[in-house]
Amino acid sequence: MEVVMLGTGSPMPSTNRCGAGQLIICDDARVLVDCGWGVARRLFAAGVLPASIDTLCFTHMHSDHITDTADFMIMRWTGGARAPLTVYGPEGTRETMEGFAAALRRDIGYRLAHHGEKLTPAGIEVAVHEVPARADPVTVATVGGLLIEAFEVDHYPVVPALGFRLRAGEASVVISGDTKRCDALTNAARAADVLICEAMNMEMMRANIERVRPINPNTAALLEDAMDYHSGTTDVAAMARDAGVKKLVLSHLIPGVPDEGPLMDQFIAGMSDIFRGELVVGRDLMRFAV
Repeated sequence: MEVVMLGTGSPMPSTNRCGAGQLIICDDARVLVDCGWGVARRLFAAGVLPASIDTLCFTHMHSDHITDTADFMIMRWTGGARAPLTVYGPEGTRETMEGFAAALRRDIGYRLAHHGEKLTPAGIEVAVHEVPARADPVTVATVGGLLIEAFEVDHYPVVPALGFRLRAGEASVVISGDTKRCDALTNAARAADVLICEAMNMEMMRANIERVRPINPNTAALLEDAMDYHSGTTDVAAMARDAGVKKLVLSHLIPGVPDEGPLMDQFIAGMSDIFRGELVVGRDLMRFAV
């Protein structure tokens, strides 16, 4: 099993991090988890053709996790996809995908009129499966050698919001989605080889808020709200420790930081005192084997 980090950013603007997205590869199976802004473009940079991906999973319906879906659908179709895209996600996924399809309807008609039988109509179709949100992992699907399981996380008032566990043989990867510290994530990640977890450095976030406040008080207030439904870096380290994961990969970094340097060191300060396993700060296009 291989993981490709396609987007490690958040809704906050970043020059080096796209919106949320990761690709899990196992033999011929390719599962895309989230498709935030820039993720479709990152697939090409990673050497992965969109048409090779038939399965997309959404953790929740926040914009930074979904907004590149329309580009992905068109790139996949015009790249030669002949089968519908199968989409798994929480309640609201069907409505969201119907919205993307409606927005693309004229584009699809133009392309069919222009290219005719060179495009397969089924390749732009979507089969949606809304997944129940439960504290314990629920089997969603088996794609090739990959077993996909979903569980509910705490991103209130975003309800429901999911995390995913993907397993192939003895190997396992858990993806947190967006969540504050919660038992469901810790339990789902027990003994996982890799936990890919969102992370917010609360101290750096507070400093950013105070810098913004004199310039734009309303933006500062919105940023304050964001702090109550994300996981602080020390909480992430504690969940990884309690779950006994082997490797912790940080993603959805808030605030965004460069790929290296003193700000990166500041972002992860204190985490290694709590979590003794391998700690990696994710960056776009990073890939690793599990």
